[in-house]
Amino acid sequence: MAVLQIVGNQSGAGKTSLASALLVIASNSGEKAAYYKPFADGRTSDLDVEFMSRLSESLGCPAVPAPANKSNSGNLELVLSNISKLETEASIVIVEGPDSQGPYAINSKVALIYQGPQEALLESITTAGPNLSAVIINSVPIHRRDEVARSLALQTQPAVIIPESRSMLAVTVEQLADHLGGQWVLDPVNTTSSVERIMIGGNIMDEGPTYFNRYPNQAVITRVERPDIQMASMCDKTVCIVLTGPGEPTEYIKSEALKRDIPLIQVRTNTHETAEALNGLIDRADARTNAKAHHFAGLVEKYSAINYLDHLLISR
Repeated sequence: MAVLQIVGNQSGAGKTSLASALLVIASNSGEKAAYYKPFADGRTSDLDVEFMSRLSESLGCPAVPAPANKSNSGNLELVLSNISKLETEASIVIVEGPDSQGPYAINSKVALIYQGPQEALLESITTAGPNLSAVIINSVPIHRRDEVARSLALQTQPAVIIPESRSMLAVTVEQLADHLGGQWVLDPVNTTSSVERIMIGGNIMDEGPTYFNRYPNQAVITRVERPDIQMASMCDKTVCIVLTGPGEPTEYIKSEALKRDIPLIQVRTNTHETAEALNGLIDRADARTNAKAHHFAGLVEKYSAINYLDHLLISR
């Protein structure tokens, strides 16, 4: 049996994302993995546990135990009991450990997922303790990957450097509409589709198909009185169109949007004001979706060295 405890250097470093990815990877490899978050902060529900329970059920993994109150984090008897039970149901038990401190005192390997300034990384590695088996550096700007790799060259623990991913920072069409205070022009459809990029539809020099067919999962912002731009943007890569300013879209545009299942969102601000209002939208991004779990699993597999995952999930 393997017990792996995941610790993070800060809240939001990606512990739950890594745990979900490892569940997916183990499941795809024919292994049965279990997830356990020993302590929550005392709320009536824990979003991480709720998400991981749904993911575990979809993957055929053991049921996720309920967490204890964080105020009891010094009492590990129940934790050890739950881990022991999970070990009878799965070959791998993934424990979500604490942030910014040493791991829980249980017999496990430790993986550190780190996000933040490079100069604090070595301190976090030390804090993770002697059972540290792997370091995952999360959300590294692509132009800094080589620099981070060089800084880890002398570390004995294997490391994975995960670059920034638009998919992990994506919001849904519904979240975009809520953030902008927009109104649905038609009955809303595909509201859970991911928005990874915002395109401004203005007086561009390229042809419409050239401009709007470059990136997947895009939202297009354009003035309501520009049906030419709206039609040009209605390609397979557009998940919604935000219409700005006063006035109403033409019946032809509404008919085409209905036919293509592209939701239309209308705001009364102009295009410039609407673009500025996107500040803070990224705060609505939530990594706790099945799609993002599978995407992060792909990133971990892509950027891991050969046999890295066997080292992390199987060997003691």
